[in-house]
Amino acid sequence: MAVKAQVVRRLLRTKAASEYLGVSPWTLRRLVQEGKIPVVPLTEGSPWLIDVRDLDAYIDACKRSLYDLC
Repeated sequence: MAVKAQVVRRLLRTKAASEYLGVSPWTLRRLVQEGKIPVVPLTEGSPWLIDVRDLDAYIDACKRSLYDLC
């Protein structure tokens, strides 16, 4: 029985990246336009590609404890 190696994608398009964060594609676009999440431009006019590591860094930077809300 042959076993296939699973490829883990590092670059995600807008929809997949928004699903990864648990936000709408529009919210993700706003975060990109505000400079909070960088994109990888492969060519002029190509779809935005977003590095999973940048999404993880954004999540880590936004973490707060309940006590920080006061």
